Amino acid sequence: MIRSGQAGTADARARVRGLMTRRLTRHRTPSAFRAPARVAAKSGGLAGIVRNEAGAVSFPDGRRYAAAVFTRSRPGSDGATVNAAIGAATARAISSTAHRTP
Repeated sequence: MIRSGQAGTADARARVRGLMTRRLTRHRTPSAFRAPARVAAKSGGLAGIVRNEAGAVSFPDGRRYAAAVFTRSRPGSDGATVNAAIGAATARAISSTAHRTP
């Protein structure tokens, strides 16, 4: 809805997009994409067991993809491994979609 202009004012949408691209961390989805791709995403989690990420990846040629990855792991699981898996899953989903022929 933000991308299509259906939510909020133009200024509010620009602010949300800006906040989502200025991430404090580069793990999860951003770890799977390098410049010139742009990632705008929001992470979430609960007690180190649930780790989630939803966002959008934009490419200079105009392609844009939305992706969401939801995980649940055992207590004490290696968070870095789960975070890397989120990035890898997002990259694989986008890659398979981008290379699909209609």
